[in-house]
Amino acid sequence: MRLALFILFPIIFVGLLVFLIFGLKPPNSIKLAAGINGGGYWQVGQLYKAELARDGIQVILVETEGSVENIQRLVSGEVDAAFVQGGLELPQDESLQSLGAIFLEPMVVFRGKSSPVGANAGEWGDIRLAAGSQASGTRAAALALIEAAGLQNVGIDLVDVGGHDAIGALYANEADAALFVAPLDAPYLMDAIFDPEIIFVPMALVDALALKLSGANSVTVPAGSITLDPPRPPEDVKILALRASLIAASDLHPAVTDRLVNAAKNIHSEPNILQSAREYPNTASPPVPLNKIATELINSGPNFLHGVLPYWIAAQFGSVLLLLLPLLFLVPFLRIVPSSYVWFQKRRVWRFYQRIAALEEELGKAQTSTEVEEVAKNIEDVDTALANLNLPLAYRQGAYDARLHIDLIRQEIARRRTAKNDGTPAFSSKPT
Repeated sequence: MRLALFILFPIIFVGLLVFLIFGLKPPNSIKLAAGINGGGYWQVGQLYKAELARDGIQVILVETEGSVENIQRLVSGEVDAAFVQGGLELPQDESLQSLGAIFLEPMVVFRGKSSPVGANAGEWGDIRLAAGSQASGTRAAALALIEAAGLQNVGIDLVDVGGHDAIGALYANEADAALFVAPLDAPYLMDAIFDPEIIFVPMALVDALALKLSGANSVTVPAGSITLDPPRPPEDVKILALRASLIAASDLHPAVTDRLVNAAKNIHSEPNILQSAREYPNTASPPVPLNKIATELINSGPNFLHGVLPYWIAAQFGSVLLLLLPLLFLVPFLRIVPSSYVWFQKRRVWRFYQRIAALEEELGKAQTSTEVEEVAKNIEDVDTALANLNLPLAYRQGAYDARLHIDLIRQEIARRRTAKNDGTPAFSSKPT
C-alpha cells in the first residue's frame, strides 16, 4: 500500500501539472464589439477576425451603434473587447484595460452644395448637424467639438443619423452638415469624398481645437494623397484625427491579449496618409490603464519564447513558470522517495539487530541457568516479532539474516543446557 502511494503521488502530481498547463490555452472564441455592420470599425473587425482565425480563435463581431455602446457592452460583460473612439470617457475602475491605440480616424465635416456652413466651427450658428445616433462615438465627438468651439447654447440641432444615412440627410436637405468620425476606408466616408454634390469643409483653427479635444491630433493630409486624378484633396489640408483604441475586459485571457496585439501590429503598422510606418499601435495617452502584456508586446515586441513555444505558453510564461516551480522540488523528491522507502523497509529489520546484539552479549555474561533461560525467552520474542513483520518480498533477506543470527544464539543456548545436564562447565565460552 505504501509503495503504491509513493508511486501514485508523483503520477498524480505530474498529471495535474499537465492539466493546469493545458488549462492555459485560450478560449475558442471571443466577442468583439465592432460598431455598425458595414461601417469602418466593422471592416477593421473583419481583419482581426482573419488574423485570429490563424490561431484557431473565432472572433464573433457584435454589431452596435458605435463606441458609446461598445463601452457599455464591455462594462456589462457582453463582449470581450471593443474598438473605442478617442476622446470618450471610460470607467476608471479595474474592469477595463487598454491594448493600445491602434489607428487615427479622421474627424471631418461635409455639407451640401447650398449649405452656408463655414470652416470656423466657432461661427456655426443655428445649423442642423448630422452627428450619428446617441450611442455612437460620432455623437460624443460632435458634442465635444461643440463644447470646444464654445457653441453649447447657440441652437445647433443634432440630427440622429450617421454613416450613409447622414449623406442621405444632406441630399434631402434634412441636415446642413454632417460630421463623421471613422477609419479612412469606411465606405460612407469614401462616398462623401468622391460625391460631387457633397462638399468637404476644411475646418479652421484645427491646432487650437486639437488642444481642447481629448484624444485628438492635428494631422496634415497632403494634396492628392487620396487620389491624383482628380486630386483629392486638391491642396494640403489640416484635419482633426482621433486615436482609436482597442479596449478589453481586464480578465481577458492573456493568450487572447497576445493574439489581439499581434493582430494590431500586423494590421495597423503600415503607413497611410494619417500616420507613418510603425507609428501604431502605441501606448500613448491610454484612456484606461494599459494591459501589461500589451505594453510589453507593443514597446518591446515578442520575446524569444514566441519563436520556440506555442504562443499561448509564451504569452503566459510567468504563469507557466509558477506551475513548473514545484518541479524543482518534485525532481529531488522523486529521487528521495525510493531511497526513503528502501531505508524505511530496511529499518524495520535493522531495529531488531540492536536487541539481538544485546541478548547475545547477555548470553555471554550469563552465569546461571536462570539467566540463560531469560535470554532464551527474550530471543524467541524477537524471532516472533521478525516473523510477523510482513515485509515486501524484496526486503525479506534482511529478516532472514537476522533470524539466522537468532539461530546461532539458540544453538549456544542449547549447548549451555546440554552442558548443564552433562555436568560440564556451561558458562565458560561465548556463542560462536
